[in-house]
Amino acid sequence: MSQRLTGLSHEEATGTTKMVYEGSDRFLGRTANLQRILATHSPYIARWFGGFVASVRQPGLGATTEARLRGLASIKTSMLNACSYCMAHTSMYGRGLGMSEEEVEAISDDSYKTNDKFSERDRAVIAWSEAMTLNTAQRDPHAWKAMRDNFNDTEIVEISMTCAMFNMINRLNDSFWTDLESPEHNKLQWNAVKGHSIDDIEAFAGMFAEVGAAERAAK
Repeated sequence: MSQRLTGLSHEEATGTTKMVYEGSDRFLGRTANLQRILATHSPYIARWFGGFVASVRQPGLGATTEARLRGLASIKTSMLNACSYCMAHTSMYGRGLGMSEEEVEAISDDSYKTNDKFSERDRAVIAWSEAMTLNTAQRDPHAWKAMRDNFNDTEIVEISMTCAMFNMINRLNDSFWTDLESPEHNKLQWNAVKGHSIDDIEAFAGMFAEVGAAERAAK
């Protein structure tokens, strides 16, 4: 299957679309094909989408929970939805956060429950992500109790946001038949694991208003 919607290259992109790419390269390590699709066809939404993904997923850009925990949520969600594009992305990112191949493999089934590489907090996140993705969280007291026993309110919100965000991203990629980039391209995610702060992303986001205004005035 070939990708249903096209996306501009870095060389072709201008204005807000170009800025979305620059932000993605800087805060997510690279521009993924989904981001190209969104920024090409709806750049004013894509600018918020990119910032949302970076803030929820990356270390130091808004979320206060351990990046590993949010990484576990994104991996489990993508596995449950069988989104091959997102499984490749999230697993690669997990490796950048220090997860082993054994850990990633254990998340794919119930073996994480007895694997000593996973803490009680890890297990609670994976089980909660499964409950949210299968839409059983509302009636699963055990998954909720594990979250309540291990996390404060802020942590629960951030972990849940990660799961919900990847459910959306999974659906987008499956529906658009998004082409998977090369492993070398996706390893660039590792370049964005450290070195950025919330001040950096807020300063970058502030530049969108001027660029967008000039772009709209020119039309």
